[in-house]
Amino acid sequence: MAGERKAADDCKMLTRFARLVPNESCAKPNGILLYAADTMNNWKVSMMLEELQVPYDVILVDLMKNAQKNPSYMKNNPNGRTPTLIDNTVDPPFPVFESGAILIYLAEKFKSTLLPKDVRGKSEVIQWVMWQMSGLGPMMGQTMYFKRIAYPVTKDPDTRLGFSVERFEKETIRLLKTLDSRLEKRDFICGAGRGQLSIADISCYGYACSHWWTGIDVSKMPHLLTWLKTMSEREATKNGVRVPGTSNLGPKGPIFEELRVNKELQKSLEAHAKEKGRMFFGWSDLTEIFLKGSQAGPWTTHVSDSKGKKI
Repeated sequence: MAGERKAADDCKMLTRFARLVPNESCAKPNGILLYAADTMNNWKVSMMLEELQVPYDVILVDLMKNAQKNPSYMKNNPNGRTPTLIDNTVDPPFPVFESGAILIYLAEKFKSTLLPKDVRGKSEVIQWVMWQMSGLGPMMGQTMYFKRIAYPVTKDPDTRLGFSVERFEKETIRLLKTLDSRLEKRDFICGAGRGQLSIADISCYGYACSHWWTGIDVSKMPHLLTWLKTMSEREATKNGVRVPGTSNLGPKGPIFEELRVNKELQKSLEAHAKEKGRMFFGWSDLTEIFLKGSQAGPWTTHVSDSKGKKI
C-alpha cells in the first residue's frame, strides 16, 4: 500500500491532458503512453496530443543517464532515440518511434483534420513533414551539435570543426528561407488559400522556433516570424513544449522552452561562455552554471582527439 501511495505521489499533471508518471506500471493500462525528453522532436508529439485533446501519460527519458539506450527502452525503439509512443488502447499494445511517423499514426488513428483525407492534400502535408524530417531537423540539429556540444569540448575547434559549423549553418539558413518563402501570404504551411493547421506545422515548429539556439538571425524572414507567433499562441503549443516538464540537466536546470524565451537567461549563458573564452555557448556552460560542474553530461565525451582519446 505504501508503495502504491508513493507511486501515486510521483504522478504529476503537466497539462490538462498530460500526466507525468514514474514508470509503465503507473500508466493507464488502456491509454496512450509517451516516452519523452525535453527536445524539439518530442515537442511534436506532445503538441499533437494536446491539439487532439487526448489524455496521455508521459515517462521522462533521462538523457543524462543515456536511458534511451537501455534494452528495455530499445525493445520499442530500436534506434535508441526519443520520442517513443506506446498505444495501449489496442491489443497487443503498438509502439511507434520516429516523431514524424508518430504524427501520421496519431492523425490517422483519431481521424484528425490535421492530416487531410484527400490524396493531394494528404501528400502535400506529408511532403512538408518529410522535408522537416530529412532537412530542417537534421541540419539545425547538426548546427546545434557542432556549436553547442562539440565546439566547447574540442581542442583547436576552429581548425577541426570550422568547416562543419559553416556548412551546417549555411544549410540551416537556406532551409529557414525556404520555409519563410513558403509562408508568404499564408497562415499555415499547407492547404488551399492561406492554409490550414496540419501536422506539417507541428512538425516544423519546434526546430524553427529554436533559431536562437543555432545562432541564426531570422529578423529578415518576416513570414516565418509571423507564423512562429501564430503557432506559439496556440494553447496546444504552449502546453506541448512544456512536456515532459524536466530539463535534460535534471530538476536544477531550465527546461528548453524557458531557455528559448528567457532573454536574461540567454544573456547570462552568452556572458558565461565569453568569460570562459569560448566562441560558442552551449551545454558546457549550462552544466557549469546549473550543476556547478558536479555532474558531466553525455555531451562532454562526444569528441575525441586525433589519437582517439576522450577530451
